[in-house]
Amino acid sequence: MSFKTLSYQVEGGVAEIMLTRPEEANTLNAQMVLDLKAVVEKIEQDKSVRAILLCAAPGPFFCAGGDLVSFAKAGDQLPDFARHMLVDFHPTMQKLFSMNAPLITAVNGAVAGIGCSFVLGSSLSLFAEDANFTMAYTGAGLSPDGGATYFLPRIVGLRAAEELILTNRTLSAQEAVEWGIANQMVPADQLLTAARATAHKIANGPTRAFGNVRQLLLNSLSSDLATQLDREAESFAEMAGTQDCREGITAFLQKRKPDFIGR
Repeated sequence: MSFKTLSYQVEGGVAEIMLTRPEEANTLNAQMVLDLKAVVEKIEQDKSVRAILLCAAPGPFFCAGGDLVSFAKAGDQLPDFARHMLVDFHPTMQKLFSMNAPLITAVNGAVAGIGCSFVLGSSLSLFAEDANFTMAYTGAGLSPDGGATYFLPRIVGLRAAEELILTNRTLSAQEAVEWGIANQMVPADQLLTAARATAHKIANGPTRAFGNVRQLLLNSLSSDLATQLDREAESFAEMAGTQDCREGITAFLQKRKPDFIGR
């Protein structure tokens, strides 16, 4: 299956999605919404996928947000256009952020708007040293989407999240690391190599446990201690019945590296 706004391949358990609209700053338009929906559905059905890498074609932008040119063309119909677009897009984002296979983002150049949501919702994010991060929404009189208001305050705190959204302050790659938005800054010419190496390392891990870890962490900020302990107990017992747990224990006793299969 070919796509108009992105490329997709699976290798070694890693599903790589590359945004391929560099002339339009990899902005999200209606076609990209459809392409992302289709590719996420493919990933859901592919049991070999154990990590997801989202990157962009070489250029000055990872993703500059929504396609404001298409927004302008909608004219007075923009509210209906936006609602229709997000009704399709938000379920895709929820699936992408909730899979057992962790999502890794590799950010080259500038990231803004919905691009920030991809970064914030990922499990790990690597920034090229020349990358920068700007929420950008309020600069166009808009409010964030794509889960940004869910993830951003969890990462940087409420006060800092509101500052970034209200002022559209631009963070350098180094600042993104310092704020906890990026995990690592790497030389620009090494970004994809480093991101692919990270994705393949994650793909060799206990995939189901990774999925449970993510849900436990996200739920922890809205749970009391008793509820979280119950969730941890349930998850621990569930993971204790997996093949990966049996392999992990056996490998520990045999003093060797475990060979996880994601089940």
